Amino acid sequence: MRPTILVGLGGSGGWQALAWAMDEAGGSGANLVLLHVCPPDSPLAARTPSPSLAIVELFDPSLARAVGTARARLGGDRVRLRLLPGRPGPLLAAAAARADLVVVGPPARRHPGGYGSTAHHVLAHSPGPVVVVRPIAAGRDAALLGHVVVGVDGRGDPDPALEFGFERAAGRGGVLAAVHVTARQHDDYWFDRTTLSTHFRAEPAALELLARAVEPWTLRYPRVPVKYAVYAGRPLPGLLRAGQGARLLVVGDHGHGQLGPAGRALLGSVAHGVLDEASGPVAVVRPAAERVTEPVAAGAPRPSTVPGRSYVPQ
Repeated sequence: MRPTILVGLGGSGGWQALAWAMDEAGGSGANLVLLHVCPPDSPLAARTPSPSLAIVELFDPSLARAVGTARARLGGDRVRLRLLPGRPGPLLAAAAARADLVVVGPPARRHPGGYGSTAHHVLAHSPGPVVVVRPIAAGRDAALLGHVVVGVDGRGDPDPALEFGFERAAGRGGVLAAVHVTARQHDDYWFDRTTLSTHFRAEPAALELLARAVEPWTLRYPRVPVKYAVYAGRPLPGLLRAGQGARLLVVGDHGHGQLGPAGRALLGSVAHGVLDEASGPVAVVRPAAERVTEPVAAGAPRPSTVPGRSYVPQ
């Protein structure tokens, strides 16, 4: 069964989210569920949840164009439209419980710090990974330009953020950069495992932490080029520097999961800061008991990232 990517349409970042999700689905073979939330008094509200494209074209040509674009790219059988009346945040969060990946646009500027935005609500309540898409804004001199950059703090073994990052890098033929930020360093360093080239005179101790965290995934994804990078300073500024020009910046969200469902609704400060300030697409991966986190040998059959959550709208 194909995995499912849930895309939140609407708002200024809806088309960006759709474009990213189509690229992801094209590489992974996933189905797309396009969820559009309309006002209760909209003419489309009476025709939910799965109106014909002709009806959508009549009342919302832009939405019809988005659906048509996705179906032309991936095939009509892999793209479904869900149309629901109400508030976008709660409805997307509810649908996220049955999706393998959620893709949304960035927080609107009218929500200082992201609080109250659809993206923040989905991130706070979704049990699985969420990608927040914004255009990549960086110069060509960015150190990790075009890489899949994964923040590694060494807490989890194995790390679900690394799993997610390696999957993305393998699917799109990219380089993965594992980044650790520490106040014990005064400069930024990197080490390229493929070319064995370095950018430091004395090996930072944090490289051992990165090597231990990454090793299980390099065994499963031996063809993914890997860089280790150690950035100096506090976690949020360091990750933002590392993420400049990145194809995707992946961070874990440890948040307050130990407090149960209510605590999980509180994003960790680093995850929230990255969401609000990153200069490109961001993936937030939350640890969850139902996620597959053990590396699988190369070539072995791989179950869905979130077993039992394939989402087929009725």
